[in-house]
Amino acid sequence: MTLFKQIAILFSVFIIIIITSVMYLNFKSANEFIQNQLYTTSEDTATSLGLSLSLNIPTESNDLSTMETMINAIFDRGYYEAIILRDTSGKVLIENKHILKVKSVPDWFVRYTNIVVPTATTQISSGWIPYGVLSVKLHSGHAYMQLWNIFIDILQTFAILVAIVLAILYSLLTFVLKSLKEVEKQAIAISNNDFIIQKTLPFTTEFRSVVNTMNKMVKKVKDIFEHEAVMVQKYNALLYNDQDTGMGNRKFFSLRLSSLLNQEDAKSSGTVVIFVLNHFHQTKQKVGFEVLNAYINSLAELFYATTQGIEERVVSRLKDSEFAMILPQINYDETKSLIKKFLVKCEEIKREELSEIKEFYISGGATYFDENDNQKEILSRADFALSSALMKSEAHVHFHEIKSDESLEELGKQEWYKLITHALKGDGIKLAVQSVKDSFGEVFHKETYLRMNDKDGKLYPARVFVPMLSALALTDEVDKKVIELCIKLAKKEPNTEVAINIATSFINNTQNISWLENTLKNLLHVKLKLSFEAGNYAILHNLDNFISFANLVQKYGYGFGIDNFNITPKNLEYLQQLKPRYIKANKSFFIDMNTDTNNNSYTSFKVLATSLDIKLIATAVETKEESDALKAIPITLQQGSFIEVPRM
Repeated sequence: MTLFKQIAILFSVFIIIIITSVMYLNFKSANEFIQNQLYTTSEDTATSLGLSLSLNIPTESNDLSTMETMINAIFDRGYYEAIILRDTSGKVLIENKHILKVKSVPDWFVRYTNIVVPTATTQISSGWIPYGVLSVKLHSGHAYMQLWNIFIDILQTFAILVAIVLAILYSLLTFVLKSLKEVEKQAIAISNNDFIIQKTLPFTTEFRSVVNTMNKMVKKVKDIFEHEAVMVQKYNALLYNDQDTGMGNRKFFSLRLSSLLNQEDAKSSGTVVIFVLNHFHQTKQKVGFEVLNAYINSLAELFYATTQGIEERVVSRLKDSEFAMILPQINYDETKSLIKKFLVKCEEIKREELSEIKEFYISGGATYFDENDNQKEILSRADFALSSALMKSEAHVHFHEIKSDESLEELGKQEWYKLITHALKGDGIKLAVQSVKDSFGEVFHKETYLRMNDKDGKLYPARVFVPMLSALALTDEVDKKVIELCIKLAKKEPNTEVAINIATSFINNTQNISWLENTLKNLLHVKLKLSFEAGNYAILHNLDNFISFANLVQKYGYGFGIDNFNITPKNLEYLQQLKPRYIKANKSFFIDMNTDTNNNSYTSFKVLATSLDIKLIATAVETKEESDALKAIPITLQQGSFIEVPRM
């Protein structure tokens, strides 16, 4: 129970007791006053009627008509319950009575309200001779009516007073505890990795001290986060960037290629191109460092400009005269067209001094890759293609021949449409799962990957058919089907978290988000373990939508994670906005940072992740040596073929 409620209830009970006590005493006083009034009236009536009767005592004992007329006249004219005349022996001579009935007053009020109506008596005598005793008792109905009206007035007054006092109390408590409410928000924000500084300080001394202390603590945590974020980016630049051009270096190239090869989608295939500047050192001696360095920087800009718009493309400077491109999802025909334009631009940006050196030109070797390849095979093919290009005495890029692969055979749109819609209607959309485990072999969660069966039972990996989904406008249907299958899996294994890869196209469609929210609402009565994750590149290029999406799933108690994480020049504050439960990064990302002796990048990154309560997961763990190296860091949560191969 909140402090506000506790104080409000305590004061409310106290005030109600006080007002109730006052009202009770008031009601009791009114009751006593009415009873005294009744007694006085009874006494006056008895005295005056007794005197009148004394003057009209009959001479004959049984002639009571005159006295009866007088008693009846008084009885009928007033509110009396009984007027009785008795002789000296107690015999009733004249008696007038009314049964107690009060129609306008509730029975319960009459039953529980005790009004004692006194009976007034007076002696009637003829001279000195006693004749009898007259008793008068007023009717209590009038008293009950008066007391009932007083009771209603008291109740109304009580209700008005209580309402006014409680309203004042609520306003006063709200005002006094407003600062405490802000402190509570601040504390909750800290637990949610948000940093809120209260600018308005409360006037209450104790609360002011608490707010000042909270502000200092929040500022300190925020400073730690910002400092470590800057240091991580600084160390990352030293570790993965070429210092002259700002391009990625060989480590960065290797890291990104490894990450792409371990993705379970269309990005796990594409083209790698390695370029070499011929006659580099001789040209440097002839034209000088400044001229050649200016060309290298212009060439770096050209690399970025040429590949702009290709999702998760990588451009790197491997060494002084060697460069590389990774172009995910790009087929050979598209790559050849792109490289042709690139070579023309390379000549156009040359200064006159460089153009005069005929031996200074660019050569390249290109090769296709998919998830079945490893880095060694890819680079061997690229080097072989580069050797073929170097045999020509001009700018040229040689493309390695692609071996026949049945899975890469192109089908027409109609065939693809039939195949995919048949899979959607039937049981053709499948899930493969791969576990993330800790050092003790306990499953952290199971990541799901998309597969598809055709009517003949042939299994297609995601990279083969996912590119066709967008062209056929079937992406949303497949995404919804995958989410439904993941929910079924989570219901089947309630103790295991199921991770769902969410596509950018899905979260950018408001209808999809509405569908997902309705789906999650229907699951409120079911305790499921679900998490949603997306690639770091996709998140950074659709940050606002992913922040909204993360808030949505977190609102329903589910987690959000970042896959294929790598540090970019962009500010790392987006981690604070997303509040991811975990981050997945290629094992080389962690190993490189931890083994680099020139900086403390992993230490800073670990502090940053810990401050945001983010769990770190190493992916693409393929050997025991890699797993042991990660455990030594320590990175205990691991995923890869060594931990568990994807299984249906």
